Parts: sequence; C-alpha cells; structure tokens
Amino acid sequence: MNTTHALSSPAPQADAARKVDWRLVSIFYGMSLVWVSLVALGVHLAGGNMSATTAQLTFQLTIAFLYMPAPLVAALIAEKIGKRRPLIRTTFAGFGRKLPRLLLTFAGITAAIYAAFLLFAFVLGNVAHVPGVGQLVTSQAQLEQSVAALVPLGKGQGDPSAPTPAPNFPPLGLMYVLALVSGLTAGLTINGLFAFGEEYGWRGFLMDELRPLGDVRANLVTGVLWGLWHAPVILMGYNFGPHRLLGIPAMVVLCTALAFLLWRARQFTDSLLAPAILHGSFNACGGFFVLLVASRNPLVSLPVGLLAAAALALVALVFWKWSARRLAEGASE
Repeated sequence: MNTTHALSSPAPQADAARKVDWRLVSIFYGMSLVWVSLVALGVHLAGGNMSATTAQLTFQLTIAFLYMPAPLVAALIAEKIGKRRPLIRTTFAGFGRKLPRLLLTFAGITAAIYAAFLLFAFVLGNVAHVPGVGQLVTSQAQLEQSVAALVPLGKGQGDPSAPTPAPNFPPLGLMYVLALVSGLTAGLTINGLFAFGEEYGWRGFLMDELRPLGDVRANLVTGVLWGLWHAPVILMGYNFGPHRLLGIPAMVVLCTALAFLLWRARQFTDSLLAPAILHGSFNACGGFFVLLVASRNPLVSLPVGLLAAAALALVALVFWKWSARRLAEGASE
C-alpha cells in the first residue's frame, strides 16, 4: 500500500514550501474558542455544575451536541476564507481500500492505550503507592466503594434521609472487559461521529496549515491550542472537579501527548477517520477509569491526569517509531 499521500497532504495547499498562514489559523482558532466559550457561559447561566456527578451525563450530551462540532464549523469557514480546497471532499476517498489498515490501527492503538493505562495505574498506584495516582480496583468490594464515592448511596430522591437500595454491580472482571469493548464500540459509532467534529479541525485543517513547521512543532502547537480550547469547561469543573485552574495546564499536557498519537494515526492510515474514531474510543474507554481507580487525584491519575498523559506519550512514541519504517517502505514502493 502506497502511503506517500498521507505524508504529503490530502489538499494542494499543504505544500511544505509554503509558510504558515497565521491569520487563517487565528481565524479558525478564534471562532472555535468563541463558540465554546458561549456554550460554557450558557450552561453556567443555566446553573450547570460540571463537578457534580449527577450532572455528568447531561453535560456529556451538551459537549457532544454543542461543543465538539465547533472546530468542524470553524474549519469549514476558514477554508472558505482562505480559498482552501475543503478537506471534507477527500475525507472518504478510497475508504474501502483504507478500511483494513484503519480498523487494525484503531484496534491496536485502543488496546495499547488500555493496556498502558492498566500497567501505569497498577505499578505506580497499587505497587509504588505514588501520591495522587490512587489504586486500581482489584476486588468487588473496592468497586462498590468506588462507585459509592462518586454516587453516594443512602439518599432517596423524595426523602434525602431514606436509604436507596444498593445497585447490582457487574462482576469486576466484566467491568474491565466492558471498558475496552465499550471503547472500541463507541469509537466506531456515536463517539467517533461526534469526535469527527473536533478532528476535522485539529488533525485536519489546523495540522495541514501548520505542516510547514514540521511534525513535531506542528503537534506541539496543536496540542497546546487544543488543550486551552477546553479551558471554558474546565473552569466550570469539567474533568478536574475543584482543580479548575490547575486543570487547564494538565489538559494541555494530556492533549499534547494525544495529539502526536492521533496525528500519526492519520498519517499511517491516510485517513482523517482514524483520529476521529480513536478520539471517540478514548473518551468512552477512559471514562471507565473514573470507577476503576479509587482514591485518585484527577490532576495526577487516570483518565486525564499526568499519569494518563505519560501513558499516551509512551504509546505515541512506540507507534511513531514502529510506523516510521512502514511509512518509509510505502514511500519507496
């Protein structure tokens, strides 16, 4: 399979000899940031408490429907302003030919992230007892305690003093299986669909515009901008709870590590769909670690703390090195 197309660009404007059009980059980012800031403000004025467990499902839906499409819309407008060939025209080109590599890459990276998360959490949390990492749940009793800490039992909806029946928890082993399976399934379905809105902007339009900087610097810039883009909702308690200010740089670190991995997936598969489904899978799979890691500090532990960033950076490094040879072989064919 010839992969030289992935290393260049699906659009003519990505000529490596050109300079970055920072005006166009600013237009794209400005529109994306203003959009999400207005969404966050609206939720805030509506009384949304993003650090409350009971608000998580509602807020996840708000993010999916109102937050995540912002980069897609901003990129489409910026493409029009900059007279760029819309990337959407080539997104599904050669889909059947690319599908086998796309699915294998998706499954392999998702499994690698999951394994790295488990390994880092167990070694640094259960064995080394590094502060803030917490402990990977290893018994049914710990699972029930972890869930109870997030959703306190004993408070009925009608009478706060009335106890509520303890829920029936699935077996612990099944929970670990569900975490991986749900990540794979969600990435290929609803989560991947919504994540495409983000990826069209970040790994699509923005990375193509920043290509003259080289892969490393372009990913560093994209990772920082992507992380800061989450600031409006992090300031409302999303992902990091009460750690609202420190949560912003923590998110920047996480997004930067993930940016390298998602970009390389696009390069290797020659498809923007790869980072979209991987992004969707990460969101679904990572959510389980809120339950599977007890006594954690969200700034440090899984699924969005420094530990997660380190695990993602390791997976990205391994995949980057491994895929480099394959891409070079494809380019020589």
